[in-house]
Amino acid sequence: MSYPQSPEYQLEQAIVPLFSSVTGVNIYTTNRTGAKLFPYISISARPIRQLVNPYSGVYEMQVAINYANTSAKYTANQFDEEYLQIFESLYYPTPDLNIKIQEYATDLRIYMARISSETPSTDNNKRAWVRGIVVTAIVTPDPLADGVYDYEFDEANNSFYLATI
Repeated sequence: MSYPQSPEYQLEQAIVPLFSSVTGVNIYTTNRTGAKLFPYISISARPIRQLVNPYSGVYEMQVAINYANTSAKYTANQFDEEYLQIFESLYYPTPDLNIKIQEYATDLRIYMARISSETPSTDNNKRAWVRGIVVTAIVTPDPLADGVYDYEFDEANNSFYLATI
């Protein structure tokens, strides 16, 4: 019996392989701490709210995907060219984004995923170009997946009254 990871962690891990076609980029998720080496993509998911009703398990998630590279060696045009490769790996119309992510998600069902916003390129105080994409997704833990912990709904133990976080 295994216990599921949080939906945020699972969603971040499912998005990482989408950037396999982008060469020479380090990819960091929220759980990786420490210094980030240029060029890099950072992926950070967070729940916005539960849909339908409280304790439904259907979450609206927001995933911030930021691309950063040094401004000491690259011009804005060079940076934007590299950024477009990253954007294309998410935006390319076939298959849909939710299907692309679902392909790599093991314990998560993705109902909808779309690019909801994009931030402009900025040169921050660390001499780095930074540009981001925000993906909004509606997800739920998949009860039929391989690694999800199976809840035992037992009247004697009143286990179905316990809220799951």
